[in-house]
Amino acid sequence: MSNQLPLSDSLTESLKKRFAIKPSMPFERVMGFIDGNYLRRRCRDSGGHDNISWGKLSWTFIRMFNTFSNNPFNANLIRIYYYDGIVPDGDPDRLKEKAYFDSIDRSYAFEVRLGKHVKSSKGKDRQKGVDILMAIDALTKAYQNQYETGMFMLEDADFKPLIDAVKDAGKKTIGIHDRTTCPEDLARSFDVRIWLNEKTFKGLLKAKPFMSG
Repeated sequence: MSNQLPLSDSLTESLKKRFAIKPSMPFERVMGFIDGNYLRRRCRDSGGHDNISWGKLSWTFIRMFNTFSNNPFNANLIRIYYYDGIVPDGDPDRLKEKAYFDSIDRSYAFEVRLGKHVKSSKGKDRQKGVDILMAIDALTKAYQNQYETGMFMLEDADFKPLIDAVKDAGKKTIGIHDRTTCPEDLARSFDVRIWLNEKTFKGLLKAKPFMSG
């Protein structure tokens, strides 16, 4: 089901251009689901830090939806869910990580879900509980009919059963990831694939690294 939202007279031509809005096309409810560890790692690899402009990222989601080939809808972006892990109380990085995630939560349309960030003495940190948080949200909201299309920014092959389950719930799926690093089985599970590259990730960053406090 799509819902038509009227374009008000106050919506300027520059905003229409920014979001690639197609005035004659109806709007469809869209939700975003982001693997934050993946996004931050790719931003650090591309631009040297992970101080992301969350406003620019939300605009990017809308534009990606509105401009993919043969799409007859505009995006009515309901919300973007961001998933990541945070270190436990007492860890010296706790306050900095909390400040970072709080900055996302204050951004329009974003909702942060946090699992655990488990540090390793061998330098291979891992996250716990993050994938199940995304699965609960994506499936619950699909069966509650809160969106028509889910946009997933991730590239871990472990998410493939989730994508299949969202499609089985009658929803369309869009995968957003790097063509060179995303597993083929995962990429093929999406209805639509939008490929990112180093320039895309770098373009999401603010000029300077994140400073808490």
